[in-house]
Amino acid sequence: MTKLRIAVEGCCHGQLSNIYKTVSRIHSSNPIDLLIILGDFQSLRSVEDMESISIPPKFQRMGDFHRYYDGELVAPIPTIFIGGNHESMRHLMCLPYGGYVAENIYYLGYSNVIWFKGVRIGSLSGIWKEWDLDKARYEWDLLEAQHWQRGIKSLYHVRQKELLPLFMLEENKGMDIMLSHDWPNEVVYHGDIDGLLKAKPFFKKDIDNKELGSPINSELLDRLQPKWWLSAHLHVKYRAEINHGKDKEDKIETKDTNEIDLGLDSDSDIENDEPNKRESNKTTSFLALDKCMPRRQWLEVIEIETDITHPSYINDTMYLDPEFIDNLRYLSRHKDMIYSKKLQDYNWGQLQKDKLQEVPHTDDLEIYRIPEYTENTQKEETEQTEHFCKMFELT
Repeated sequence: MTKLRIAVEGCCHGQLSNIYKTVSRIHSSNPIDLLIILGDFQSLRSVEDMESISIPPKFQRMGDFHRYYDGELVAPIPTIFIGGNHESMRHLMCLPYGGYVAENIYYLGYSNVIWFKGVRIGSLSGIWKEWDLDKARYEWDLLEAQHWQRGIKSLYHVRQKELLPLFMLEENKGMDIMLSHDWPNEVVYHGDIDGLLKAKPFFKKDIDNKELGSPINSELLDRLQPKWWLSAHLHVKYRAEINHGKDKEDKIETKDTNEIDLGLDSDSDIENDEPNKRESNKTTSFLALDKCMPRRQWLEVIEIETDITHPSYINDTMYLDPEFIDNLRYLSRHKDMIYSKKLQDYNWGQLQKDKLQEVPHTDDLEIYRIPEYTENTQKEETEQTEHFCKMFELT
């Protein structure tokens, strides 16, 4: 059995060099394959980018990302990250589908599914606010011409557009790791609530009202059932184990009656007779971590079994997930559909069938290989996005 060792960090808050210092020390004695950062990365390239980030003035700092962006420093460990609710959107909005932000550092975009050395990793950036779910974001050009602080916080809110390709994934089809900035709101009930309240007593009201975290993330958790779900945002370490069979009734009992119900009944108990299908996961391990500060629990190393037959393992590089890309291609052809109805009104099974008929699938996985980093790739944000859209015929 071959396993990857993955370092997981909570909220970065511009402390990139401090994170790498700690991870490098661990790596020197027991090698780390990948570093995952779970948001609030704060990829400030210059002082101009400070205009496009939501941080109170007294806490505004450039951080050290710009030294990696300019090539002065190089990340010692392959690094991927998602967006949180304190990001330089002037930068990240140029990479909606993800891309390199520095050598050895890759942003996953608004939502994504990639393969890293035989491990399938899904992601969702931003935080849940129901009132922005079915609204489009302001355009980059408009904000640049006027003022980035106009509605800056709304830019961090998850949109239906980036949720759809995740919900269109085949249910419970071997997701190894799922990343989100805020927690699925059901996970708190599967861990040590008393211990959490000792650390964060002001969470009690939200816990009692079943409002701590994102209901949409809970729906994704029930649907995808990954081996691991990793989050940050609440600045506390928390573990939980979600048993998708045994705890199904418990989930229903703890669910808020006002919570969004997407009607996604699980098929995880159906026997799988297809030999090429990845084995379903019965249990999800949830881990949330704190922000990078002294005496905080902000880093942990997890180990996960890898698929040594996958090209990303064989070729030691990252690949985009074909199913997720096919979902993007289908949605690109049906833009008028994206905000035409609520998420709970979609028939995911029918959408999958329509996609399979309309979007020709290829078994040539090499077209999904993420190009290797070349010098100053990170400074070609628009070109990275244009290449992605051209490659997969997205308009």
